[in-house]
Amino acid sequence: MSGKETTIEDFEEFGWRRTAPFARRAVMTLFSWQQPGWTFLWAVAAGLVFCAFAFMAPALLSVSPTVDLIAPIATARAITGGEAMLVDQQSPFYLFLIMGADYFADSPGRIHLVAKAFSALIVAYSLSHIASSRLPIIQTVLISAAFAAYVAAPFAGPAEFGLALLLVCSLCFVSASADNSAKRARGEGLLAGALLYSLWILSPVFSLAGFLVLSACPFLSGRSGLTRYATTLIAFAVLAGVCEYFAPGINLARASAASGVLTMDATFSNRETAIGLSGIAMSTIVIIAATVVFGGREHARGWIAAFALGVVAFVAARLAGANVLPVFIIVAAITCFSVSSPFYDGLFSNHDRASVATALTASSLTCFWTVAIIINAFGQFSLQRQVAEDTPENIKSELALVQPGGPTIARWVEEGRFTTPEAREYFALAPIDQSVMLLEAASRAKTISEQGLEVAILTGADTACILTNARSCRANGAQAAAGAKVVFVPRLDLDPATAETKDKAEALLYTEFELIERSALWEIWVRRGVTIPANFWSGAQG
Repeated sequence: MSGKETTIEDFEEFGWRRTAPFARRAVMTLFSWQQPGWTFLWAVAAGLVFCAFAFMAPALLSVSPTVDLIAPIATARAITGGEAMLVDQQSPFYLFLIMGADYFADSPGRIHLVAKAFSALIVAYSLSHIASSRLPIIQTVLISAAFAAYVAAPFAGPAEFGLALLLVCSLCFVSASADNSAKRARGEGLLAGALLYSLWILSPVFSLAGFLVLSACPFLSGRSGLTRYATTLIAFAVLAGVCEYFAPGINLARASAASGVLTMDATFSNRETAIGLSGIAMSTIVIIAATVVFGGREHARGWIAAFALGVVAFVAARLAGANVLPVFIIVAAITCFSVSSPFYDGLFSNHDRASVATALTASSLTCFWTVAIIINAFGQFSLQRQVAEDTPENIKSELALVQPGGPTIARWVEEGRFTTPEAREYFALAPIDQSVMLLEAASRAKTISEQGLEVAILTGADTACILTNARSCRANGAQAAAGAKVVFVPRLDLDPATAETKDKAEALLYTEFELIERSALWEIWVRRGVTIPANFWSGAQG
């Protein structure tokens, strides 16, 4: 027996050492790059599809309280009319989008849809530009479409928009560009600075996370990382100065809001179930594990940066109440497809069946879950169309909303199945209940407004100005009531803000107004000394 030690190289018949030409060509397609300009154009085009879906939709599917949908529109109009201060608002940047959308649409649902389209356009353009030099063309196109779909989907809101902006900035900060020129770094820095300031005036949670990720930019974003970092800070400072000039105190207010995130009062919200996240979470873990084993310590920087980003973004998304699915997508994309990925060596240089299989597993899982977000958005738009068939026509035409279910609590109260106090104690109004109630009040309010009398609906926001279009908007429902001649007071609590407003306005109503009519759903109060024809009232009821 020979004393020579046998090595694995002596066994050429091992199947996993042979090449796999067909599979390799297929996987190389997923890892293929194109010129950044062409990649950018294809990615933007993919994102524009979902911008168009939102912009052209006739009505918005929503399960949120109707007053919550009307509130930001009323606030935006109050700011435009000088009745409210921009610096006092929670998300000034989203109000900018609402103001812009208000020029293209009239009804609340359409205004929100147009704002979603604007949000998706910002995300698609920014992500396409940054990803075009960091990811292969197929993944860039898919991720642009996925993020645009995520933001434009009917159930998305400002929190989802903020998370998308954070992840776009993070891709710029923690992954290296294939183009390390100073010109590219300065361009990306200007864009990232604009996005970071948008986060600053959109969400304090995501802005803090953005600054945390920015601190890694000089070390992780390539040879021009310091240039990119400095340009980002300069762009942020310039925008902060411009906004401070036009809205004095806005940055101090945002700093105060950001400090509140760090208090013990900050809580996690909008928690998805563990089962709902298990699939994409386990897939991301598999991708990271494959990268760790296949790449070794030589490629450790890439997956460590992606994992750290995932932790930061996941916590921020939980605090803000956003859907966290895109966090896993961006982590998987950086780990698998960025220039720090080890899978390129196992495909384009020395390769065998094992390296091809590993790259195939990681890339296919990443693409699969990216496409899953797109399919989820398609499902929401499809559901929006289906629910519209059963939504009352007046809600679709006047509010541009489609809401699942039918009027229940409000109708039961009117039919006498429950008294108003019983309904208030035991039941919560469904969104479609609220819409029916508000449209009933709006119909009568319009008639009264035609007599030259200012009407208010006592809710948290000044909903009457949106529903009647008879006057300019006030800062809130309480201020609207203080200046009105007729006030509609809901007997059922529409939302916590309405309940609080009713409590605060009780003294005003009893001292300056007189109760003229009470129905199962509304009380109508008229300012003392104001005369209105008797045929406007049905008389007070129990």
